[in-house]
Amino acid sequence: MRKIFIKSKFKFIRSICIIVLLIGGIFSIVEAPAKDEYIYYTVCKGDTLWSIAKESNAEDIRYAIYEIKELNNLEESRNI
Repeated sequence: MRKIFIKSKFKFIRSICIIVLLIGGIFSIVEAPAKDEYIYYTVCKGDTLWSIAKESNAEDIRYAIYEIKELNNLEESRNI
């Protein structure tokens, strides 16, 4: 079996530290969870899911309605 000799301990330790920092940085980027942002809204008489979703300035109001229904455990879009 061949033996490996390290000529410069400083360069070896420096290289190992750089590799560990790079790997740690990659994992911290990959594992960073996205924060959910919630908007709290008090429902008033006459409000509809469409009008509430429209106020959220979503690109697709249909998706906003779907999200409101999911977050509030609503089965139907009527009578909120």
